[in-house]
Amino acid sequence: MQKKETQHSAKKSVFASKRFKYGSVAVIFTVVFVAFVVLLNAVFTAVADYNGGFYIDLTGEKIYDISESTVNVLDNLDRKVEIIFCVTEDRVSDSDELTYVKRLAEKYRTLNDRISLIYRDCVKDPVYFNQFKKTSTDTISQNSVIINCPETKRYIVYPLVRFFKLSSETRSIFAYDGENKLTGAIMQTAVGEPQKAGFITGHGEEKRSSVESLLREQGYEVSDVDLKSVTDEQLAAYDLLIISNPKYDYTGVAAAQEGRVNEIGLLNNYLTKSYGNVMVFISPETPELTEFSGFLSDDWGVDYVSGDIAVESSSRALDAYGLYFIGTPSTDDGYGKSIHSAITNSGVQATVFGNATPLTLTFTEKAEKNASVIYSTSASSGRSHDGTVTQEGEMPVMTLSVYTKIYDSNEYRANLLVCGSADFMNYVSEQSFSNADILKSAFAAMGNTNVVTGISYKVVEDTAITVTQENFKNYTVMLSVLIPLIIAIIGTVVYIKRKKA
Repeated sequence: MQKKETQHSAKKSVFASKRFKYGSVAVIFTVVFVAFVVLLNAVFTAVADYNGGFYIDLTGEKIYDISESTVNVLDNLDRKVEIIFCVTEDRVSDSDELTYVKRLAEKYRTLNDRISLIYRDCVKDPVYFNQFKKTSTDTISQNSVIINCPETKRYIVYPLVRFFKLSSETRSIFAYDGENKLTGAIMQTAVGEPQKAGFITGHGEEKRSSVESLLREQGYEVSDVDLKSVTDEQLAAYDLLIISNPKYDYTGVAAAQEGRVNEIGLLNNYLTKSYGNVMVFISPETPELTEFSGFLSDDWGVDYVSGDIAVESSSRALDAYGLYFIGTPSTDDGYGKSIHSAITNSGVQATVFGNATPLTLTFTEKAEKNASVIYSTSASSGRSHDGTVTQEGEMPVMTLSVYTKIYDSNEYRANLLVCGSADFMNYVSEQSFSNADILKSAFAAMGNTNVVTGISYKVVEDTAITVTQENFKNYTVMLSVLIPLIIAIIGTVVYIKRKKA
């Protein structure tokens, strides 16, 4: 009995000892701390897995921030959208540029769970990607990104370079345009309704593939239109018509008197009765086409002289002869300025005109029509004709004519844009210039609500992480003071308890 009491007393003294008491506290504290670290790591890992890596955007331009325009588009998204990377997920990080797109796409997925990210290797699984090829010549590479809406069966294939803006001098990346591309593609494939665009044919017109691709990207269904075989009603179904550098004249009133189609009459009815939209691209090689020239000059206030070539001064020229140059945006308030203002206000990138014929405004206001300049040459430019150059000063090279009517307090508008450079279209697919942005702005002005505007690209010339002095001070305090302070407090509490004991 005494032996049992002695054993019990010994056990009691062990549990009551300082060594056991504080040793137990230390063990419990260690176990709790380790459990906390494990739990914290699990939470961070789950967040990282969902968010594509746990990172903080410290770039000066806030590369991965999303604008209000994108938030509005995602709020209205009620269809599933797939953002498809053409490599496996572990290979995305092999490309810094592709990683930019992935991180932004993950933010979209976080904002709307109808957006999913898919990773499929187009080299190992080429059959899967055949559904995203319209023709046998279409190509999809591991640097492609596809935005697809299975419900509408509409999709856009972007080569990686389209997510970036390139410097015209060095051809290196200077800005990230990912939000513009992703938001625009979601709008075109899943939110907006298709628009119809038609290339006028039958007069030796040229169709530039770069413009056709841009139209499809912006939600247009594109087809050819022969004015000799369509009715006013059929033409009215088109949201946009494009006339590209015609070589032969259009038929007019005289043809109608002979029982043939009055093509100019069809175009005027389309604009003034159906409130349609027309884009015209001409060049110095465009002949003096009597009916067509009269349509532009008499009806819409824009004239040109066949064979005249704009020659720009060296300060704006891109070549030794001044035939390819940076356009000068109009500063006059009006419809024309509204086309370029969103682009030129950013202060970066230029719009290129090449082999351009100068335009002339034959009127600025006439009845319900208004004609204004979008771009011109500089004050030191000249006009060349048959090899002779004369100093001219500013000459329009892109104009906008607008016809406006008001019925029942609603404004109805027709737009005719004339560009004196057919080669302008060659630079639409060039990420070094803003030609595509100008046409997108024109699409929006012409009533295409599918076109997303107001999203600025983010300049990334300095790719280093940007941390302000205030940021640096805060991070230093957190890392150098806060953590040691917590440890010191815990140690002090344990020390005081030991002293009291």
